[in-house]
Amino acid sequence: MNSPLGLRCLLFVPGNRPERFEKALASGVDRVCIDLEDAVAASSKEEARNITVAALADQPEGHDFGLRINAPDTEFGEADLAALADSKAEPCFLIIPKFETRKQTERVMQVLGRGCPPLILLIESTRGLLDLDFELDDNAPIAGIMFGGYDYSVDCGCDFAWEPLLYARSRLITVARAHRLDCIDVPWIDIKDGKGLIRETRACRSLGFSAKAAIHPAQVAPIQKQFQPSESEIARAKAVIAAAEAAGGEAVQLDGRLIDAPVITAARRILDRLALRQSPHNQ
Repeated sequence: MNSPLGLRCLLFVPGNRPERFEKALASGVDRVCIDLEDAVAASSKEEARNITVAALADQPEGHDFGLRINAPDTEFGEADLAALADSKAEPCFLIIPKFETRKQTERVMQVLGRGCPPLILLIESTRGLLDLDFELDDNAPIAGIMFGGYDYSVDCGCDFAWEPLLYARSRLITVARAHRLDCIDVPWIDIKDGKGLIRETRACRSLGFSAKAAIHPAQVAPIQKQFQPSESEIARAKAVIAAAEAAGGEAVQLDGRLIDAPVITAARRILDRLALRQSPHNQ
């Protein structure tokens, strides 16, 4: 289950605001997620569903719009899946909210069949976090895991802040990486606090997250910058790879530090992030 998404930042936009779809993509974000769940009131669900499915059906192949449906085991979620199955809409990924059991992914695949896009599982509860390692289905096209930190904090009864959620983030990263999946962090909800956004994004990257979600276009560039390797990191990574190749597989020192397999792997990951930044998709 290797993630094919290549994300640094994922920008959410309400499904009943079609005028924002293309504007969101114009922000330079890696992917846009059209939201049919929390961003849409119950009274507007049907309207948002109709607008979104029609918009996705008109998108060319290889577009950058994904979709968050309502939970598959709800009435709204069943309606979302039915609408997708009956249309030509092909989101580039599908976020499954409130994930707790593989029955949810099985239901999605049952309805969508071969047309099922890559899935991102959104973990928003204590049960979802504790059972995640057992409920991941190797037969499902799972592309990543996302942390629904605010809902989790409500379920857990803890503050929605870095330290109270550190265990949840750490466990989520551990499970995701054990299954070789990327991990997306919860959005920073204070749009006016740019310093807080940068501080938390930097902390998420250091913890092992590969991307962070956003709720406003102004958050996109700061998030992407924090997930990009610095010039010093790039130079060091290139030097490590060059030293390792010159040693022909033997252990070697660089600037007094041992260069072994874990160090080489870390260097290659940095260069992989550089390649992601320089790819045509992210320019």
